[in-house]
Amino acid sequence: MFYGTLDGYIKARDSRNGKELWKFKLPSGVIGHPITYEHKGKQYVAIYYGVGGWPGVGLVFDLQDPTAGLGAVGAFKELAHYTQQGGGVMVFSLTY
Repeated sequence: MFYGTLDGYIKARDSRNGKELWKFKLPSGVIGHPITYEHKGKQYVAIYYGVGGWPGVGLVFDLQDPTAGLGAVGAFKELAHYTQQGGGVMVFSLTY
C-alpha cells in the first residue's frame, strides 16, 4: 500500500505485515492521496505534493503566535524543518 506524509515522503508498505518496502523524499509535504493506474501495460503510482491550507499557514505568513490561524501555527510550527512550500505531482513507474 502507498501513502504520503506531511513531512514529504511517499512510502510503500506491505499490507500483510506493515513492513516498509520503499520511500522517497518529495520536495514538499504530501497533500493528496496516491493513485495508481496503468498505461500501455505499465503500472504507475502518482501523488500530489505541496504544503498549503492550514498546515501551510505558518510557512506562508511566517507567523510567530502559536494560537494564530485557529491554532494551526502552533500545531504545525516544526513543519518548516521538514518541508517547504511549492507543489506538483510526482509519478513513479512500478516494476515487479
